[in-house]
Amino acid sequence: MKNSRYTLLIVVLLILSSCGKEPVEISLSDYIQDNSDLMLSNELIACAAGMPEGFMGDETYPTSVFFYPVAGAHSFKYFETSAIKDSANYKNYRLKTLPLEPVFNGYLSRFKNTSFKGERMGIVTYITSGKLHVCTAIRLKTNTKPTENLPQNVHIIQDSIHPYFEWSDGAIKENVIYFQVISDSFNNLISGTYTYDKNFRFYDLSNVVLNIRDVQPAPALGMNMNYKFTLMGVSEDNWVNIMATVPFQTN
Repeated sequence: MKNSRYTLLIVVLLILSSCGKEPVEISLSDYIQDNSDLMLSNELIACAAGMPEGFMGDETYPTSVFFYPVAGAHSFKYFETSAIKDSANYKNYRLKTLPLEPVFNGYLSRFKNTSFKGERMGIVTYITSGKLHVCTAIRLKTNTKPTENLPQNVHIIQDSIHPYFEWSDGAIKENVIYFQVISDSFNNLISGTYTYDKNFRFYDLSNVVLNIRDVQPAPALGMNMNYKFTLMGVSEDNWVNIMATVPFQTN
């Protein structure tokens, strides 16, 4: 009986001591070291958009961190640092547990980020066979340069199944590249392309600098069908300054 009391006392003390300790924060540097058997790769496309009043009406998560998970990607993680001046060092990025949800039925994904003051820097990672992918750091400017939702800045010229899209920037003239998505009425991604130009014709790749759905046969639109055109204008630090979603119908 005496030994049982001692054992119970030890268990209680251990529980109390563990409750008083802060959870250990995992840094991006530690995470890379823990996966040193994997080849480090910067082949990970990511950007972020946000509005203080709530991204697209979502007040709980005013910032969204978008990324493109290649086939076979898993173990999606998000790391963040609150000090912009310390963002060059992976030790300052701490693992942050956020809701993750599919975009365009899973062709893209996004972390839904909670409110913060000022600006932050964020990094997305995932793993594929033999590789640990780490994106270029994203500067989160939700509070300083909110993303503008400007569907009125997009002009669509109907041309049967080869519509032409052109657009203009919003108030912030810092975009260096533009991401275009054509999706169907079921929200499936049909094409995903990047251009430096403020125009794109489906499916002309002559001014496309990156194609995230390079498939054969090439994507095609049907006659007299409904689609959506989604645009993101992205700055050099991977912040989305302008976005727009515009429905259209082929003829």
